Amino acid sequence: MTGFPWPAAHFDPRGRLSRRAYHRQLIGTLLLVVVSGSIAILVASMDARSAALIVVGAGLIGAGAFVTVATVRRLHDRGRTGWWLLPNAFVTVAGFAPIETLADAYPVAVIVATLTMTGFNLWFLIETVGLAGMAGPNRYGLEPEH
Repeated sequence: MTGFPWPAAHFDPRGRLSRRAYHRQLIGTLLLVVVSGSIAILVASMDARSAALIVVGAGLIGAGAFVTVATVRRLHDRGRTGWWLLPNAFVTVAGFAPIETLADAYPVAVIVATLTMTGFNLWFLIETVGLAGMAGPNRYGLEPEH
């Protein structure tokens, strides 16, 4: 990632990201979302609701892009392709479906769907946050130093 200025380097999905660096980026992004949300509340309290929505929107879009790129790089460190984000995104979006309305008619199907989504999300969390990266170089680059 040489040649990229500091902010642009954080939005480059190439290469690998160590578990420790991924944790730091997730925490930093969470803090950024909290600060931008707080600023939006302050701006909204001054009767500038449109500006507050812009602050929140920009913060969420930036944080989403930042976390997506960091997660791709983290998956690379685990030796996986960034395309693993697609099933995770699908399962996460599917989690917002109102399947509880089907629980009376199809209780077993709702239980199976819920347990499947929970299992996949748990696996993805362990894969990205919990497990160490591959030792040595892999097809995505050298092992991160930190």
